[in-house]
Amino acid sequence: VIIYFVVYDLLPVRFPWHFPERTVKAHRKWLDVICRFSGILCDSRSAAMDFQLWLKENNKKVADEFDIQWFHCGGDFENSLPTSGLPRQTDRIQEKIRNSITFLMVGTLEARKAHKQVLDAFEILWKQGKDVVLIIVGKEGWNMSQLVDRINEHDELGKRLFWLNRVSDEYLDKIYTVSTVLLHASEGEGFGLPVLESVKYEKPLILRDIPVFREIAGESAFYFSGLSPEEMADKIAEWLVLFEKGV
Repeated sequence: VIIYFVVYDLLPVRFPWHFPERTVKAHRKWLDVICRFSGILCDSRSAAMDFQLWLKENNKKVADEFDIQWFHCGGDFENSLPTSGLPRQTDRIQEKIRNSITFLMVGTLEARKAHKQVLDAFEILWKQGKDVVLIIVGKEGWNMSQLVDRINEHDELGKRLFWLNRVSDEYLDKIYTVSTVLLHASEGEGFGLPVLESVKYEKPLILRDIPVFREIAGESAFYFSGLSPEEMADKIAEWLVLFEKGV
C-alpha cells in the first residue's frame, strides 16, 4: 500500500515560540512518523524544500524511494460550497471601506501573522495624519487575548479599525471586493491562501518578503521586511506614495 501525507507547513518546528508547547511536540512527533511511509505532498514548493531541509538538519533517514511532491491551493469560492450570511452592520462597514484606502488582513489572529506589528504601525500612520483604514478578518487564535482586548478597547475601533471575528464566505467576498489592498505580514506560511484570493479580486499585494510569497506572487507584489512597527509604517507610507501615483 502506498501512503502519502499532506504537509501544509513546518511552522510549529520553525517558529516554536509562536505555538503552544503541546502543538510543537505533537508536530515533531508527527513529522517523525510520516517519514516512515511512502512520501508527502506539500502545498507549495517552498514547503517541500523546507521539509527536505528539515530532513537534512535532523539527520532523518527515509527510504530511497520516499517521494516529495507539491501542489498549489485554490481560491474558488463559488465552486467550493461557500458559507453564507451577512451581519446587520454589513452595509455600514462596506460603505466605510469603499470610501477609504483600506488595508485588509485575512487569517486567524496568531502571533506569527504579525497583527500586533501591523496595529502598532497603523497607530504611527494615524498619528502622522494618514487617513487609512485597517480591517482584520479572522477568528481569535491561541495566546492572543491581550491583542484582542487592545483591539476591542481601541479608540479607532469602528472608525478606522475593524475586526471581523467570524465571517461567512459571502461576507468575505464583499470585503475583498471593496478593500483597496491585501496586507499579509505573516512571518511564515505554508502557502498563504489570501494572496491567491486577492489576485482573483485584482487587488494589490503588500507582502512580507518570505520565500513562499515570492513563489506565489513573484514580481506582482510590494514586499517588505523588518519586524519593528517603524519599519512597517515606513514601507506602508512608501506604498501609499506609489498607489497615489498609480504604480
